[in-house]
Amino acid sequence: MNSKITLMSGAIYIDAPRDPKVKALYDYWNGLRGDRAMPARGDIDPAAIPKLLPNIFMYDVQGDGRYRIRLVGQEVVEFVGCNGTGAAAGSTMPPFAAELIVKILDRVTRERTPRFRAGQAHWNPDKDHRYFEACFLPLSADGENVNIVLGGVSFPG
Repeated sequence: MNSKITLMSGAIYIDAPRDPKVKALYDYWNGLRGDRAMPARGDIDPAAIPKLLPNIFMYDVQGDGRYRIRLVGQEVVEFVGCNGTGAAAGSTMPPFAAELIVKILDRVTRERTPRFRAGQAHWNPDKDHRYFEACFLPLSADGENVNIVLGGVSFPG
């Protein structure tokens, strides 16, 4: 666990993405799903979204309320201060933030709908807070159950 990572404060759910990068990822996801509730991981072509790759992350849904970090983009790694790929969701965060990320992932998985958050991130005590906007988008291999949560985060300004 990286002790330098601290919690998000002042973050709220928002109805729709406002940040251009987060909106672009959502629009890409939405276009892929078409008439379906959600697209599959296999529908995503990284070559189609090269400018967004540094801002994305993925969580594998493992069941029993557990999630594993599948992928973390470089801009996220640089801001957070570590690459949590392969770790359990929240394991690189303090307890409050870990609980919050699991609740967000639970909600996306249960409701099978996107969620959007914006606010101030205080991940590293050596840095001032930073504004962020994030999206959490469900993916499904079988068209019914969420097996991956694709996310994007931007740190404007």
